[in-house]
Amino acid sequence: MAKIGLNNFRYALLTEAEDGTPSYSGAKKPAKAVDCKVSIENNTAELYADDSLAESDYTFKKGTVSITIDEDNDEMTAEILGHTISEDGEMVRKDTDVAPFVAFGRILTKIVNSVYKYKVEFLPKVKFAEPSQEDTTKGENVEFKTTTIEGTVMKLADGTWSKTKTFTDKAEAITYLEGLMAKSE
Repeated sequence: MAKIGLNNFRYALLTEAEDGTPSYSGAKKPAKAVDCKVSIENNTAELYADDSLAESDYTFKKGTVSITIDEDNDEMTAEILGHTISEDGEMVRKDTDVAPFVAFGRILTKIVNSVYKYKVEFLPKVKFAEPSQEDTTKGENVEFKTTTIEGTVMKLADGTWSKTKTFTDKAEAITYLEGLMAKSE
């Protein structure tokens, strides 16, 4: 299997009911996908008894997702970071703003035995943080700059922190991903 592409970033606002049941606001596309990195941190505990390893725990603790997009649209940025957009289109950031929980997903394009496949990777609970900004002036050569936003991956009340499914049809993969974030009635 060779990963050869990344596309179709999607996000949706998450609400968890008192019983832990998640509901989503409907899938939205933040911008075009440039890069995505997911790093997982596991609990690591080992118990030694009688001079050998007797028990171990390597379960999910939390994760970090770092996404790079081609455009930092103010409406999307405000929505995933808890900022507001004024009536005249100005994004206002306040120190009291709280980023909401969101779901985040993407599609990886792969080749397996000379056949294209599309793997959906879905993170049902993420909280993004304000990105750092780095800008430079245009010199003799134009250099493209993109926006990278980092978030913390958490688990839902039932313990779910990720879902994946692979398809042979890209349209089916997109439908599946958007279905995971379908607006709850």
